[in-house]
Amino acid sequence: MQVNLELETEAWNMKNKQVGKRKGHLLLVPCPLQGHMNPMLHLAKILHSHGFLITITETQPSSPVVFPPHRPEFLFESIDGLDNSPSEIFKGDVVTFLYTLNTKCKAPFHDCLSRIQTNSRQGPVTCIIHDAVMFFSVDVADDMKIPRIVLRTSSATNFYGLSLLKQKGDLLAIQGTVKHT
Repeated sequence: MQVNLELETEAWNMKNKQVGKRKGHLLLVPCPLQGHMNPMLHLAKILHSHGFLITITETQPSSPVVFPPHRPEFLFESIDGLDNSPSEIFKGDVVTFLYTLNTKCKAPFHDCLSRIQTNSRQGPVTCIIHDAVMFFSVDVADDMKIPRIVLRTSSATNFYGLSLLKQKGDLLAIQGTVKHT
């Protein structure tokens, strides 16, 4: 399938004379956990093969396991909002991890995006693609009037599992965030 995609992309580029022309600058905002990073990197490869400039944000300090080195086709920008590495913050508590990530990274993300928007070499970001759990990027994108797309890295089976937990009464709600219907 990968070979077919590459051949189709090359054929499309030749047909549409897009070789060497950039279509836009996309800023990807992945959650710094392996199961979220892999789908974002796969999407980045596909979009890059179709002529998009790709910049990927990473929280600092980042882990080489989460952010693989040697990706010369992508630009990387740091969001220096975390005091510790994502693996030190996580410690198995997903809710606390996501809360910390989203509260501490909003301002640094805004600063990062402002820098990118004024850098004439890269050109302005034309769209933000963010992981569904990286919701701090929503307000920033809306404030800066940049279109955004949400990438959900969960499979359909996760939603099935959630419905089973709800039926059994084992699904805990964070007070004030879920309305019972």
